[in-house]
Amino acid sequence: MTEQPPPPSRPWLMWLWMERSTVALPLIVLVFDLLGTWGAYGHWHGTGSGVHQYGVRPLDWFAWVLVIAGPVALHHRRRFPRTALAVCLGATLLYLLMGYAYGPIFLNALLAVIVIGGTGYRREVWTGSVLFAIGMIFVPTHGAPGQLRSSPTEILFTAGWLLALLMLAELFRVLRQRALESQRAREQEAKAREQESRRQASEERLEIARELHDVLAHSISLIAVQANVALEVMDRRPEQARIALSAIKDASRSALGEVRSVLTVLRGDRAAPRDPAPDLGRLAHLVELAEAAGLKVALSVVGDPERVPLAVSQAGYRIVQESLTNVVRHSGAVHVTILVEAADGLHLRVADDGRGCPLGETATGGNGLPGMRERAGAFGGTLTAGPQPGGGFRVDAHIPYADTGSPLAEERR
Repeated sequence: MTEQPPPPSRPWLMWLWMERSTVALPLIVLVFDLLGTWGAYGHWHGTGSGVHQYGVRPLDWFAWVLVIAGPVALHHRRRFPRTALAVCLGATLLYLLMGYAYGPIFLNALLAVIVIGGTGYRREVWTGSVLFAIGMIFVPTHGAPGQLRSSPTEILFTAGWLLALLMLAELFRVLRQRALESQRAREQEAKAREQESRRQASEERLEIARELHDVLAHSISLIAVQANVALEVMDRRPEQARIALSAIKDASRSALGEVRSVLTVLRGDRAAPRDPAPDLGRLAHLVELAEAAGLKVALSVVGDPERVPLAVSQAGYRIVQESLTNVVRHSGAVHVTILVEAADGLHLRVADDGRGCPLGETATGGNGLPGMRERAGAFGGTLTAGPQPGGGFRVDAHIPYADTGSPLAEERR
């Protein structure tokens, strides 16, 4: 797992926002330039025309054009970075060469080097900065008309400022790249969380769909069978019809309870459902409903089902339930054997003596067999289904689990 860069500090985020904005930074620089230049001329008592008595050129319209050119160029630095750099450096140098009073116009050149250099134009920034430093040699010295900044001390001073400025631009480039990488990392992490949330929501919808399919298919199949029985014997054997109607009542009540549990989860209710999802401990009730539908069911349990983890136990119950549903709906069987082994993993076997292919129809067009395989596969298990050599159909499922030695009641806690 790659280490993500730490998020930038709040002052740095403020500066990064100003640097990215095409309005905020140039506007702030413009206000600072105008007020600073006007204030700088307050220290020089000009005559209003010609050359100042101290060698400072009076403030005129051309000086204001040079002052304003820098912020305007910074405003267009996104679309024309090289042109903006050249305008800022050129206007600043021309302002100084013409002998105007020193002021905040230096800020135009400084910000152009830092901001434009920080976005990746290193060659242009270095070339422009060197040319600007060379031009500074010919800038006249205030208070000494005709004297240039060509002494070794002035040259070293200018070179030192140039190197410091270029180092600052490199530092800004590194910090800016770090901030952008941190932002991209957070965006990718947010996208990953969103995708994971969608995947979990999709899995939950599939699980709810499987639960509803198992509950409704099983219960409605039993109700349909018992309703047919009740219609056939209602006149000849009322007592048999009464038994069938009682079975319909039990099946519908059980189905309503399980559907209510599923809907409680779907609505996101925090309270525990009144009818929790059934597990292997309710196989006896499942057998009673199947026998009420006319099947003769033999249930064999080997081991202790209460040691099976709750999630595995619930999956095993649904597999047996779906198997019995398909027997009732498709096989025309009379006898069904159910074997449950809870020793080295959970092994289930449901076999009948019907036509031999009760799941043949659902394997191609329904959800019964695929749903059972998905339930087993969700825990790393396997499920096989097919006709038996002597007739009938058999479903075998094996689901591994770690035996923690704790009973099922502990799992519920």
